[in-house]
Amino acid sequence: MIREFLRDEEGQSVLEYSLLLSLIGASMVVVLSLMGLSISRIFGVSDFTVGRYAEWAYDKFRSR
Repeated sequence: MIREFLRDEEGQSVLEYSLLLSLIGASMVVVLSLMGLSISRIFGVSDFTVGRYAEWAYDKFRSR
């Protein structure tokens, strides 16, 4: 019974897929963070945040 348990590889693929998905998720967080910094530097905004964008959008579209 113990030998069968040690030879069973069903759970191994689940573990491999979960590790792969967590690696992809972590790399996406890093890439998107760096991409956001690059885009804000292109437009010349060094302290660009979601709150400031929301204020800008609210002021821009409120006047219409």
